[in-house]
Amino acid sequence: MLLQFHITDVDLQSVEEYNGYFGKSVMRERSLGDILNETFVIYGKGLRGFLVIAFIVFGPVNVLTFIGPKASLQEYLATGSISGSAVAFYVIAAIVTVVATTTVFSAASAGVGQLVAFGRIDIGACFLRVSWRIYSLLFVSFILTTALVVGIGGAVLLIPAIASFAFLLFASMALPVSIYEGSKYLKALSRSFDLVKSNWKRVLGGICLITMLMLGLALVLSIPSLILVPSESDGLQIVPTAIQYIVGLISNAAAVTVAAIAVTLLYFDVRIRSEGFTVDKLISELGVRAPGQNNTKSLVG
Repeated sequence: MLLQFHITDVDLQSVEEYNGYFGKSVMRERSLGDILNETFVIYGKGLRGFLVIAFIVFGPVNVLTFIGPKASLQEYLATGSISGSAVAFYVIAAIVTVVATTTVFSAASAGVGQLVAFGRIDIGACFLRVSWRIYSLLFVSFILTTALVVGIGGAVLLIPAIASFAFLLFASMALPVSIYEGSKYLKALSRSFDLVKSNWKRVLGGICLITMLMLGLALVLSIPSLILVPSESDGLQIVPTAIQYIVGLISNAAAVTVAAIAVTLLYFDVRIRSEGFTVDKLISELGVRAPGQNNTKSLVG
C-alpha cells in the first residue's frame, strides 16, 4: 500500500531522518489539484536552490538582451529587410535559449527528486546529473521544440498541428525519464510514450493545467516590466535595460523551475499509478546519498 508524502518545513538531513519522520517509501497517488498545490509547496521549500540553479544559467544567457540587434525580430519581419548578422544572432540566441532552458529544467527536475528523497537540494549534484545525460536531454529538447514550432506554425493545417501536439503529449515525460531512469535519445521518447499511453487523459489534463499556470505566471511577471520600463526613452538606456534584464531573469527562473517541478511531480504520479514507484526506487535512481553526508559514492549512478 502506498502511503502519502508531503514536503514540510522540517529540514531533513538524511534518508534515515526522512524515513524516520514520514515512514519508509512514502509516496501516494495525487490528484491534479494536489500536484499543483505541491508544486508551490516544493518551490517554496527549495526556493534558494531553484533560484541558484536558474540564475547560474540564465544570468549569463540573459546578457544577450544587451548585445542583440537594436531592432526586434518583429520589426525586421514587418519591414521585410533583415541583415545576415541579425539572422545569425537570432539563430544563435534560439539555440542558446533552448540549451539554457533544458539545463535549468533538468537540473530543477533533479532537485525535485532530492527534495522528495532527502528534504533538501544539492545544487552540484543536480548539475552533475544533467551532465550525465546532457546529449540525450538536448536531443529530446530539440525534438520537442521542433514539434512545438510545427504545431504552432502549422496550426492552419489541422492534421499536422494535431499530430504535433499529440507527439508533444506522449513525449512530455521524456526529460524526467532521461534524468531519473537514464534513458538515452529515442529510448527516452519511447519510455515516455509507454508511460503516457495508459494515463494519457490524466497527463493531458495535467499538461493543460501546467500550460495555463505558465501563461498566468508569465502575465503576472511581465507587469513590473510594463510599469517600470517606459515605451520610449531618450538618452541613456542603462536603467530601462537593467530593469528588463532583472525582470527577464526572474521571469525565466520562475517559469522554468515551476514548470520543471510540476512536470516532475506529474511524472512521479504516472509512475506511482503504473508501477508502484516508491521513495526507495527514487533514491536508487538518483544514485546519491543524502546531501551533507560525507561520501564518495557517484552522484550520477
